[in-house]
Amino acid sequence: MSPAQGDDGASTATRLGRILLVDDQAQNRDMLGRRLERRGYEVVLRETAIGIEDAIAEDNIELVLLDWMMPERSGFDALTGIRARFDAEHVPVIVVTALDDGDIVSKALEGGANDYISKPIDLRVLSARVKAQLDRRKAVLELDAIRNDLERTVLERTQDLVAANETLSAEINERQAAEALAQTLARHDPLTGLANRRHFLEELERRLALVGEEQSAFALMFIDLDRFKPINDVHGHAIGDQLLQVIATRLNGCIRDDSFAARLGGDEFAILVEGPGGREGVAAAARRILHELSAPILVNGLKLTVGASIGVALCPEDGHDAAELLQRGDAAMLRAKEDRGAYQFFDSSIDEELKSKAALETELRTAIPGGDIVPYFQPVVRVDTGELAGFEVLARWPHRERGMISPVAFIPVAEEAGLVDAMFWALLAQACRKALEAPGEFILAVNISPSQVRDQWFPEKVLRTLRETGFPARRLEIEVTESAMIGDVARAKSSLLSLKNQGVQIALDDFGTGYSSLFLLRELPIDKLKIDRSFVARITTDRENQTIVGALVGLGKALGLKVTAEGVEDAATADALRAMGCELAQGYLYGAAIAEPIYDPKALRKAV
Repeated sequence: MSPAQGDDGASTATRLGRILLVDDQAQNRDMLGRRLERRGYEVVLRETAIGIEDAIAEDNIELVLLDWMMPERSGFDALTGIRARFDAEHVPVIVVTALDDGDIVSKALEGGANDYISKPIDLRVLSARVKAQLDRRKAVLELDAIRNDLERTVLERTQDLVAANETLSAEINERQAAEALAQTLARHDPLTGLANRRHFLEELERRLALVGEEQSAFALMFIDLDRFKPINDVHGHAIGDQLLQVIATRLNGCIRDDSFAARLGGDEFAILVEGPGGREGVAAAARRILHELSAPILVNGLKLTVGASIGVALCPEDGHDAAELLQRGDAAMLRAKEDRGAYQFFDSSIDEELKSKAALETELRTAIPGGDIVPYFQPVVRVDTGELAGFEVLARWPHRERGMISPVAFIPVAEEAGLVDAMFWALLAQACRKALEAPGEFILAVNISPSQVRDQWFPEKVLRTLRETGFPARRLEIEVTESAMIGDVARAKSSLLSLKNQGVQIALDDFGTGYSSLFLLRELPIDKLKIDRSFVARITTDRENQTIVGALVGLGKALGLKVTAEGVEDAATADALRAMGCELAQGYLYGAAIAEPIYDPKALRKAV
């Protein structure tokens, strides 16, 4: 594509900047490259980050658009290599990621990225961010030129001191103004104008250095928006960005002059609040912020309601250093998030919970590769005949010392620690080997996480596991939730189709609780719908739930899909499902999850 003309025939002379676009997905890379060229940029395309440092130097690159998730060389490794040779002022880098993950964004920014943008990309937002970074680069280059001119001027005008001093004074003022502008851009969030993470950490360290023996010198508030992601997904990043700007204005408007507000990234904000008024003064400030952020916000004619959850850590009683305060403020925010629209002070119970989670994570890192997390098998039956149709695989941890640890306790810890993927592959291999000798065509159903849906190598990993264990692909069923696919339906479709073409069956799990989009049923290779237990459990007592379940069963049949009802616990519920024509069911009526799959229905009932 570069250095030829763009689709609209714009000449090289009219280019606004020279951009290196790195993305391993050809369709994404070519489409985005063409669109940027139509906007007047010259675009160099690369499908891999290998050797990107030399390409920047050889092609005189002015800005890099870097995909974070790439197979051969990761975005983080590439960013580290770029920053080893080029600084952020002369070669700005905008990271492109499909993961709406605050840790990834933080890692990218701390690693030297100038900005980031989430997939799917809103071209208007991208254009604005690209322009901002190139404008800043231009200002830095002009500043460099000013500095060089200044040195030459001092040497050339030594004979005319008066004129030299006048010129020098003017140029110094200009340089200081340019440096002040560069510092402002480097320390503030370009979208909201609030301090960025770097500036916030500097201010936190400054205030910590001033802390004396006061009981409450200041408070750190972690603020996380409650309903921002669905709004961003449904209405697009442009609306989401405008919403964040309004949120920032409201935050600034409801805090005192001695407080300090910052946007840490995504929909996370933080405020440093001075201590006068003690704990109750901080609580009053938190209530005021929650009240302001819960009020409806009008954006482009849309009336949007967000809300927030706030975690509070007090200095010095909750910590004397930045890392400790940040960790405890974040932990308190997660506790507040359980209630939504609330604030929570850090306390000893949260500290104990943090220690417990840390200990559990340490054990998990040994338990997963050691095979201590094992598959249990919950039977799935045919509603009309009661015959066994297969099993759903569920993770269980029979701890050697503490007995059975509930998945409610260890799975969230595994998710936060990034261990879910490793746990999935260990469980899948174990389950396939245990079910290998099953008679008939029993199905083995496994749940996958959102990150696995977006992993382009996921289908190959599944098929490799099937080859290694000898388990037939036609008897494996992959269960994926609706929400896991929102934001990157194309990637999900590609992965699921690859599996479907090899004989693996695909089920849409928890149907009815997410977006319930007919678009997904049309676009994705779905074989089965699984109706969430929250609807099934009350179909005999709640007419509305009965109507919803009946409609979902009818929808599945009309589309030629199998339908499984989850959470069937009594015969009356089973009879109601049978009358609706529901084909499959699972729940305690048919059996809880067990360590070894039992294929004889009579023996299964005795075991239950």
